[in-house]
Amino acid sequence: MKNQFSKVGHVKPNIKKFLKIEELQNLYKSFIEEAYNVMQTDSSLSDYLYFEAFKVKKQMIRVEANNSKLHSGL
Repeated sequence: MKNQFSKVGHVKPNIKKFLKIEELQNLYKSFIEEAYNVMQTDSSLSDYLYFEAFKVKKQMIRVEANNSKLHSGL
């Protein structure tokens, strides 16, 4: 009979998720800056960039929530 191994309690945090938050923050910042810069010349482009920044912000919140769950589980 073979031994059975369980992964419960042996889950390691995903380092890629920790690095991803920094990339998302940089992307969010660039969207906001560009939206502000084109606000006076092209309002539709500015609105689109703010919308994209909002989607990135929502993704950042999800990643931060997942990271906090990983930290609390350690």
